[in-house]
Amino acid sequence: MAAMDLSDVCAAAGREPGELTRRDLARALLAVPATEALDAVPRLRRDLLAAGNPQTRPFWDETEELIRAIKQRTTTVGAVRRWLEATGTEPTQPVAGGFVWPDEHERGPVAEEYHARLVAHLEDLVAAGRIDPDRLLAGDQEALTNFEQVQVTWLYTPDENGREPIWAVTDEEDDALLAAWDDVDTDARELLAELLNDVGPRPCPEDALHAATATLRIQVREDSWRGELLRSWVGDLGALPRDDRTLWTELASYAVTGGHLDPTEGPLTDDDHVAWMTLDHAAWIAAVATLAQLGPGAAADADALGRYAVTFEIADDPDVVWLDDPLEEDGDDLELSWSVGFGVVTGFWRLLGAVDENECLTELGWWGLPEALDRTWRPRGDGG
Repeated sequence: MAAMDLSDVCAAAGREPGELTRRDLARALLAVPATEALDAVPRLRRDLLAAGNPQTRPFWDETEELIRAIKQRTTTVGAVRRWLEATGTEPTQPVAGGFVWPDEHERGPVAEEYHARLVAHLEDLVAAGRIDPDRLLAGDQEALTNFEQVQVTWLYTPDENGREPIWAVTDEEDDALLAAWDDVDTDARELLAELLNDVGPRPCPEDALHAATATLRIQVREDSWRGELLRSWVGDLGALPRDDRTLWTELASYAVTGGHLDPTEGPLTDDDHVAWMTLDHAAWIAAVATLAQLGPGAAADADALGRYAVTFEIADDPDVVWLDDPLEEDGDDLELSWSVGFGVVTGFWRLLGAVDENECLTELGWWGLPEALDRTWRPRGDGG
């Protein structure tokens, strides 16, 4: 294999030798094994001098020292990152205010475009002398503060289309995350449907449903702990559905989504909320599918639900998308965590009539809890 030379750096950066920046050099050196990079430094230094694009001695000295440390495995990722940013054209990670650029291999088209624009902006500032890479390399606090501030200013300055880069990139990330969750919801909903097909018909107990929803419509307006708890989940009382099935399954779905619950207010403690948030798609499928299989009268207390969730065989299908491995934790720890989380849920389920005073599954819960999960994981915009 040919040793790395200036032509390789130019090809990677898409620039002529006289146009190469420190960032171009740094990225090229980091892209090859440290031994090869260390051997290439003297050659690059000589060829760039001949091309009329010499870099300063502090840059080359620091570069050799860092690559040697990489080779000896005596440096850190943070040190490498600081060296790269000290080129003056590598955006800071994170920048003031907590904004973090997505990793290069995870950037969408919008993030890719704006990151490239920011790099070009920083290159202009270096060329104009407003950013001094050698001062950044020396750790000059004034220079570092200025370097970060010019990035913050750029991120909040609208472009030619009136978009502030920070929000354009953040919105793209949010959309990508929602799309990923949509995939998870779709897989979870399909898997639940397959499991319920094996259970067979679960008729809706109409009398129990009408009685439960009639009680709920009264209790949600009462000045009592039941009313307070319901209101903390329900939100706008004027928006309650008129149809009993819709009302019940919507309320039951709030046990998964949180509904209008504000974690900083209401009946839940911080520990309650954290435990409840550990309940992922796999936990919900396992617990509710087990209840559906066992039928009315099955134990539905928090400990039982945690046990169901841990011991249930979730389909190991490579086509099923999970954001997290549902069983990546130790089984005992996971069962305890999920049991505490389901402890929050069962109190709400009792108010809905899904479980009785003995914390056993009712006919209404047998029919309704799977329906509530199905409702929860429908595509956004499908409110049917």
